Amino acid sequence: MRSPDGGAVQKFNHPDARQWQPVDVRGTTMDKCILWEGRHDTRAGLFRMPAGMQIARHLHTRWVQVFVVEGAMRVDDAAGDTHTVSAGGYYFVEPGENHVETAIGDTLVLVIQAEDRDGMNQHRSSAVAADPF
Repeated sequence: MRSPDGGAVQKFNHPDARQWQPVDVRGTTMDKCILWEGRHDTRAGLFRMPAGMQIARHLHTRWVQVFVVEGAMRVDDAAGDTHTVSAGGYYFVEPGENHVETAIGDTLVLVIQAEDRDGMNQHRSSAVAADPF
């Protein structure tokens, strides 16, 4: 398989080869499977969240997109509105947008976000506070 620039695709992640590890996300421990990190100003990972798991009110320094693969998420935004995102849906969080995320049932999400950890991106030179999610 060739990439758009003519080079070979260099990263594959088959379901039976995924490596899950516990990770602390803002004081909440969940399982994470890294899909992509460190290049192209983007990182991606799968996160398993058991029913009722909540990530306390927080914001991100750069954009974040969350695609719900299985289950559903409740997102409480800064305006006090509550949104439910079911499997197949997604939500996009702009930098600085305050929100709370709660798993409704056992949930699997794909998180794709702008790389924000110092030293992890070849294309950024300024230091930015690390965002664990």
